[in-house]
Amino acid sequence: MPVSASSGFPGPGGSGGFASPLAWLLAPVTVTTFLDELWGAAPHHIARGRSDYFDRLAGPAVAEQIPAALRTDPSAVRLVRGPDHLQPEQYTLADGTVDLARVRAELDNGYTIICNNIEKYLRPFSTLTHGVEVELNFPTHVNAYITPPGSTGFLPHYDHHDVLVLQIQGDKTWYFYGDEPVPPHLMQQMHEVDPAGLPEPTSLRLAAGDTLYLPRGRVHSAETTAQSSIHLTVGIHVPTVLTLLTHTLHMLSLRDDVVHTRLPARHLDDPGVRAELGALIQDGLTAIADPDSLAEGLGAMQDFLVRRARCPVVGQVSETVGIDVDTVVRKQQPLYSRVTATADGVGLQFAQLIVSARPDHETAMRFLSERTESFRVGELPGLTAPQQIELTRSLIMSGFLVRPPGQLSIEAVASDT
Repeated sequence: MPVSASSGFPGPGGSGGFASPLAWLLAPVTVTTFLDELWGAAPHHIARGRSDYFDRLAGPAVAEQIPAALRTDPSAVRLVRGPDHLQPEQYTLADGTVDLARVRAELDNGYTIICNNIEKYLRPFSTLTHGVEVELNFPTHVNAYITPPGSTGFLPHYDHHDVLVLQIQGDKTWYFYGDEPVPPHLMQQMHEVDPAGLPEPTSLRLAAGDTLYLPRGRVHSAETTAQSSIHLTVGIHVPTVLTLLTHTLHMLSLRDDVVHTRLPARHLDDPGVRAELGALIQDGLTAIADPDSLAEGLGAMQDFLVRRARCPVVGQVSETVGIDVDTVVRKQQPLYSRVTATADGVGLQFAQLIVSARPDHETAMRFLSERTESFRVGELPGLTAPQQIELTRSLIMSGFLVRPPGQLSIEAVASDT
């Protein structure tokens, strides 16, 4: 489900001029170039020479705003200084909240403040992550790292997922150890890196406004110089064949007993019995490879991605006044959605919500789920004018549809499409 080229990235400072959050993070590298040439290949530095580039996402007060937003969840805050990790109870108040004064004091003692999954607490970052999820279909999260001068947070390590590093304030030197990533099968076995066995690193300096792409498995570390640093990591968790198999197998287990066939007695010790297990496994593999089974597995992954979105801000009753077939509306951006079957008809699923309708609304629901451009209410296919207006009002109230500021003219919509 691509993001509209006209949607822009709605950062906290207002609507941006790029096609999508991902395009904004990568510019001037295009998304196509990134996916075709850089994705999974090697670290890539996008130097911009613009220290204010990320200001509309994270302004000058971000070092205070992010820890304050996580104050009620100490488990989301970590204090790290190389091999030293403070325990949460060392910076937690009696009421169970984060002791922000203690956290700031530890920053002066050389500790890096790490704030995990900040998209759960601050809407600008949930907008950013969900925009990437809509475009790539990959679950995404954001962590923040606030590091004092002359300090190192984590020792050399690797991540199990791909990362976009956004340098918000200050600069940081990044070190890369070796040219080959840790293979995925070894990532399942290795949890730490032995610094003594690492080759001499290469390095680069990330300045404010720059983006760094790190593929999964690349061993790296980073340190500040004479100034403090704030950077964000956009973690992109790419599903694997194992992910699809797991979801498909689970969905198959809910309707087909082929995967519930009991193993025979002595299957561990009797060579003759063990030789028969291949046929049982093959029956299960055949069932998993069936197109209907794969569709169910993909549907389960869709459901997971849909539910990751924060509920959109609900509309006001005043926004539904005066709606007719010529009223211009658009889908909230970014918002991943899908159309599903319900007991009585069809449902439009988005975030933690589902709007249900009769079966004759299916064509209109699919139009709404797939549409990324503004449109007139009268363009909803397969419905009468009263049905078009009623459905539009319902979706404005639920936050799925919005009326563009100033209400676009019909001519503007025509030129847009």
